[in-house]
Amino acid sequence: MSGECSHRSDVDQSVDAASTTLNTFLERLIDLGRPDALESLAATDITFSQLRILSALACQTGPMPVNAIADQVQLSLAAAGRTVDRLVSCDLVDRREDPTDRRVKRISLTDAGRRYLETHLAVKRGTIQHFVANLPADMRDNLCAALRPIVDDAVDHFCLPSDGRQVS
Repeated sequence: MSGECSHRSDVDQSVDAASTTLNTFLERLIDLGRPDALESLAATDITFSQLRILSALACQTGPMPVNAIADQVQLSLAAAGRTVDRLVSCDLVDRREDPTDRRVKRISLTDAGRRYLETHLAVKRGTIQHFVANLPADMRDNLCAALRPIVDDAVDHFCLPSDGRQVS
């Protein structure tokens, strides 16, 4: 029995160590890109909630109803509706009636919305490119070697179970 406790403690310590290191790395990388990302948002008067909705729509193959958007970005239905209204007025999303149920409004990205997201993501990619370019070659190789198995694995390690949190 004590062998099981010892093994569990080793696993917990390993998870804690990897989580702490990854968290520190990501926080510092985010801090590095924060000024450029905030400048990108400020230049267009886009709010964080609006950006979250644009990003959610970009991940979909077709239009989404407002309630599905609200669930995905963890906003109340009312807050999501108001945010979509602002995005429609900026011509970043399009709102159309569902052909089978006119009460349901389907939301999709416009070309302008796609261009905005591409510009915003280019800023983030540039920050990452700059960071990686300034690492010594052996660190770049080690970073790639550590991340490649996770990214290339047949199992999607980025698909986490929902914990039911909702933000309004």
